[in-house]
Amino acid sequence: FFFFFFFKQKTAYEMLRSLVGSEMCIRDSSNTETFKQRYWPGNFMGKNDKPVFIYICAEAKGSYVKPNSFIMKIAEKVGGSVVSLEHRFYGESFPQGEELTLKNLEYLSHDQALADVAYFIGFLKEEKGLGNSKVFTVGGSYAGALSAWMRYKYPHLVAGALSSSGVVNAVLDFYQFDEHVKNVVANRTKDCETTIRKVISEAESLWKINPWIIRNAHKAPYFEWEDFEFYYSDIFVETVQYGRGSHLCQYMDKIKFDKNRQEKLAELALNNRAQPHKYAFQYIRSTYHNPMHSYRQWTYQFCSALAYFNSVGPLKDPLRFKNMNLAYWRSYCMKSFGTEIFPNTNHTNALYGDVRIKDVASRIIFTNARDDPWQWAGVREVETNKREIYAKLMDCKDCGHCIDLHEPDVNDPEAVTKARKEIIDIFSYWVTQ
Repeated sequence: FFFFFFFKQKTAYEMLRSLVGSEMCIRDSSNTETFKQRYWPGNFMGKNDKPVFIYICAEAKGSYVKPNSFIMKIAEKVGGSVVSLEHRFYGESFPQGEELTLKNLEYLSHDQALADVAYFIGFLKEEKGLGNSKVFTVGGSYAGALSAWMRYKYPHLVAGALSSSGVVNAVLDFYQFDEHVKNVVANRTKDCETTIRKVISEAESLWKINPWIIRNAHKAPYFEWEDFEFYYSDIFVETVQYGRGSHLCQYMDKIKFDKNRQEKLAELALNNRAQPHKYAFQYIRSTYHNPMHSYRQWTYQFCSALAYFNSVGPLKDPLRFKNMNLAYWRSYCMKSFGTEIFPNTNHTNALYGDVRIKDVASRIIFTNARDDPWQWAGVREVETNKREIYAKLMDCKDCGHCIDLHEPDVNDPEAVTKARKEIIDIFSYWVTQ
């Protein structure tokens, strides 16, 4: 079951430029319009003196927290409840009518997503009678950043946070991502890295001969060259990102002499989240809101504020097309929205501290895994935990993005099991303080 509650709709927010003690300023406090934001109570028991864990859903349709997930295990251990909250503009938590116009998308930002979580906490405490309950936030990837930022910006509301693979640093020229992927595949099979480069070069050559050779191979007649480049690169990097680097290299070794290897790569893409239509300008440009889709919304977020542009940077032999530098990404954003739109990451990082958040915030657990390239946009280590900031790097082969949040299994790597135990111990202590 899921429920709705009402939020103020059109209010636009801005943050004061300060690393410590920032306040939320409302530009239009007279606006009283509302929108429905969806949440799932999970094992929510509503006991006034028991902790509540808010799982922050990110850049996709939200859902309930699975009964056997690690978050549920944490809550059960400390006698708490879990509730998940859908992000504004995703799924059915959609303000501003039924169109994803640029004017409406002005109200989609991480700033306002944080304000929504803060409002939701007030709703739980005031409307659900949980005034004495400690609230903790949990999230992975972008939502992992939101979780950490909630503790940093709203320490009076959030008692602690788990930031799994949390990308707290809005990196503009994020070439470290590809550098990491390159290092992972170089340590798998002998020819993996070389084969990936060869198929990338082959795809470029075939496109120049006839784009329909590639479009047909990937069953994507809508592709233009630039959106195809993004999609094609993600076939490889997303497979590594999600802890399947060994699988990728075994697959590449298997198809390297296959005359239908482009079609085989299309199959790999579909099995590893790189679905063609998610990258296509044709779909990103559409302002129609489909609760099941999130391409335009997330593209707007990274083009307008967060960046994380997977670029070639100074790399001589990247595992993507060599023209995918910042100029490529500027063009990609402009073609997606029909106007100049590009993020000011210095502004974003000034407000939220980037990796320096570890020096100014408190009671946040940052987790990352060895094979995950997103760790270079997060907090990988801390010098001291005097502020109760913890950084845990799960050092295990084929351990990828947000692996600690997955359902625990007896066959999990020892490093993951150990990290989970330490996380539970930390939350158990925080609950008593």
